Amino acid sequence: MILSTDILLHEPVLRTLAYYDLFDYPLTTSEIYTFLPLGNIQEGELAGVLSTMKMDGRISEHNGYWFLPHRSAASVDRRKAMEKGGERMWKIAKTVAKYMRHVPFVRGVFVSGQLCRYIADKNSDIDYFIVTQPNRLWIVRCIFVLFRRVVLLNNRKYFCVNYYVTSDNLKIRERNPYVACEVASVKPLYNREMFNQFMQENTWISDYFPNFSMSRIDCRDEELPQSRFQKILESFIPNAVASWVDVRLMKFTRSFWQWKFPTHSQRAHEISLRTRRNESRAHPNDVSATILQKYYEGLRRYGVLKG
Repeated sequence: MILSTDILLHEPVLRTLAYYDLFDYPLTTSEIYTFLPLGNIQEGELAGVLSTMKMDGRISEHNGYWFLPHRSAASVDRRKAMEKGGERMWKIAKTVAKYMRHVPFVRGVFVSGQLCRYIADKNSDIDYFIVTQPNRLWIVRCIFVLFRRVVLLNNRKYFCVNYYVTSDNLKIRERNPYVACEVASVKPLYNREMFNQFMQENTWISDYFPNFSMSRIDCRDEELPQSRFQKILESFIPNAVASWVDVRLMKFTRSFWQWKFPTHSQRAHEISLRTRRNESRAHPNDVSATILQKYYEGLRRYGVLKG
């Protein structure tokens, strides 16, 4: 029975390590367990299987971090160095979020991308995921775009805001390993309650990661209080005017993107330059398809995926 359990776990372990190998990111036992595509096991069971796979030469380990055998201990050193860089970037992100919460109609500020794993290097930027009040998304986006272009001179390093949703549209539609991993890794900067709602709306990620749970999310720092200044600002903006402006800004942005990216197909615009009342996505150079392709190629190399 133990042998069959070991064999059963080999493929899921390789799948998990192969995905993070794309980013040269070794994992702890707990992280492998969280992102393992197999449930109904205990973390202690997994630890034993990892040791067996290490002895068999199928995976490698250094100082409690696991990775595929073509990597070396240098990958662990790199992660440690990036964690130090991540501490600095996280402090900056937290400071920025303190100001972002004062902007009218902002209802949540989260971190996505590399920093949501608390790592960063000299080339990293800070990716923010913004939740807004319904029918006010494009007003919020316009404010942030103007701030970045005018105040930051279009520097995106510490202020890269490419994804917005409204508070009544928290469920992510796309379903694949890449999206599931990104959703499971998002971290809150402002409005923990809204973050909890976001995770509740996306429980589908358990189809990919059965062992994932809210208790396994590493949320750092104290909750930022709600902004009284924001409420005062919002009280001066008539609802009818705000709704009218929001629609006009959305239509303007859609036309601008169609002009700026004329070679993008309609499908490409829908996927990477999404323009809806309740969602805005600006990833003209979307990498998700490339990452998934490399992931599946890696699985074939390790004999996990046939064909």
